[in-house]
Amino acid sequence: MSQLDLFDDTIQNNFDHEAFIELLLQESRIRHADVALARLLNKQSIDDIFYLILLLLRAEQQQHSCLAFEDVNWQDPFAMQAHYQHGSAAPWQEELPHKVWQKLQQHPAVGEDKPLTLFAQRLYLSRLANYEALLAERFLAMQNQHLVVDESRLSALLDEYFPTQNNQNTETLDWQKVACAMAATRGFCVITGGPGTGKTTTVTKLLAILQSLYIKAPLTIKLVAPTGKAAARLSESILGAKAKLGLDTQLSELIPDHAQTIHRLLGVIPQSNQYRHNQHDPLHLDLLIIDEASMVDLSLLAKLVQALPSHARLILLGDKDQLASVDTGSVLSDLCQELTLGAIPRYSQTLCERLNRLCFASQPKLVGQESDFVLTDSVAFLQKSHRFDSQSGIGQLALAVNTNDRKLLAQTLQNGFEDIAVRPLNNEQYQSLIQRVAQHYSRYLTLMHNGASVQEIHHAFLEYQLLAALREGPYGVEQLNKRIEQALYAKNLIQPLTRHYAGQPIMVVENDYQLKLFNGDIGILLVDEQMQLKATFIDEQGNLRSFYPARLPRHESVYAMTIHKSQGSEFAHTAMLLPPVQRASVGINRQLLYTGITRAKQYFELVAQEQVLFNAMARSVSRCSGLRERLMRN
Repeated sequence: MSQLDLFDDTIQNNFDHEAFIELLLQESRIRHADVALARLLNKQSIDDIFYLILLLLRAEQQQHSCLAFEDVNWQDPFAMQAHYQHGSAAPWQEELPHKVWQKLQQHPAVGEDKPLTLFAQRLYLSRLANYEALLAERFLAMQNQHLVVDESRLSALLDEYFPTQNNQNTETLDWQKVACAMAATRGFCVITGGPGTGKTTTVTKLLAILQSLYIKAPLTIKLVAPTGKAAARLSESILGAKAKLGLDTQLSELIPDHAQTIHRLLGVIPQSNQYRHNQHDPLHLDLLIIDEASMVDLSLLAKLVQALPSHARLILLGDKDQLASVDTGSVLSDLCQELTLGAIPRYSQTLCERLNRLCFASQPKLVGQESDFVLTDSVAFLQKSHRFDSQSGIGQLALAVNTNDRKLLAQTLQNGFEDIAVRPLNNEQYQSLIQRVAQHYSRYLTLMHNGASVQEIHHAFLEYQLLAALREGPYGVEQLNKRIEQALYAKNLIQPLTRHYAGQPIMVVENDYQLKLFNGDIGILLVDEQMQLKATFIDEQGNLRSFYPARLPRHESVYAMTIHKSQGSEFAHTAMLLPPVQRASVGINRQLLYTGITRAKQYFELVAQEQVLFNAMARSVSRCSGLRERLMRN
């Protein structure tokens, strides 16, 4: 019996399946490993299930947690119509979600303790389904913790740290105060908000409040972030916030101000994807705060949550509108889907009454609303930017992009804000940008030549950053780095005669658990007192670490970096280059632009064609997930 005889009536028997698979490979829609795994899971049969497994593996490569049946284009599932010259671009004869769903339920590779899992009209690799289920279960368990809180003492502390200003509009809600009240009374809380909304300040005040509440038995608190850069920035921010609060010595010492990476906290086991701390050897802490939570992928967050002791509290901190993690999942975005700028979140009546009691002297400022999302009472939304106001071009530009508001964009560009510059992309502006970038980087290189300290050189370098949307081509970071290097060489500031040279900024692009250098870490090559060239890094605790270049994991120059790589960082002056229309891909979207713009603290420069900007603003991306579905009321 031939293989074609085994096909059911949903498969086109006259369809050249092997040629189609070969074309999918040629067009990079799938990988050879995907084909091999799909054949293995489907017992070598090429049928509708085989193709669905391929679609699932393709979805995972695109960082989706699962394959949602409602998202499949059944007429052209692999987006091949423009390439396929043999008729239909679909290997089956008809739309078949119901029929295939029934077949999947009976498939030998699907089910408990099997490689594939079904949930809510979604097909999963079981590993990712298990991570989602674990997070949903633990988030609910933490939210439902019974916490004994002295409400009168908490209310007094909230008033102390968030006093009502004489000129404050009585109708304006202090969302930082609300977030603190929520987080102080719950085992699980998400605090999200855009740049300058005071997420770190809010958390610092929260920690002061919590430690005051539990002064006789202080909480053991840990601060983490996904990258060394983000951890260092969190440490710096909390140190600054503590200083501004003027806390007494005892209370100040109870508030940690040294963050670390998630990998460092969990304890990496070299040559393994496992960690020293897990459900069998949990972390020693009472409260864990994760900053830049949008960057944390599904797998890492699941392993971190699994390593928490049963009594631990968890706070996720981040901007819901930023790019999601570079790996699978979009947990923060999933948890914050209901939130809309300017609208009051849909909190339960019970929570609203408690928040009114704690924050507003029982005035009915918050009114309960029904929500089917069971974690709605654990999500706090900071909505007022204290860094960017109506006088800030950066804030207005970020808002216009994030809301796809062309009218606001036009007003922003016409208002002549001093903290932004938007220039059209053409050959003259491209060359001018390279020269401006070289001029900015001249500062840290001049400090190097004048014998400044390693810390001063690093600080000066991190004041400025050029971002690009692409990696390759004249508008990508690879070519930009070379052109900037040439411009600096022409100024006699560097001598790039070999692969490594003094003054070269580098970014680590793969993890090295033995050296404790991780993807995204930035270093600068400098000559030490023994005239040896060393790669110098400042870790999240401010410590200097040096390595011979030959010992480094894979790395690259970083005069320019991709917008993706800039997540978790802030720069006083940020420049961003977008490619022209003919080179702009679908990957240049609203989240990418918003993330790039919000890296700037004081000044932002954009070089782009207007149409590319409009196209990107209108293109919003989301990742397929079942996490939110697992957290909805039945």
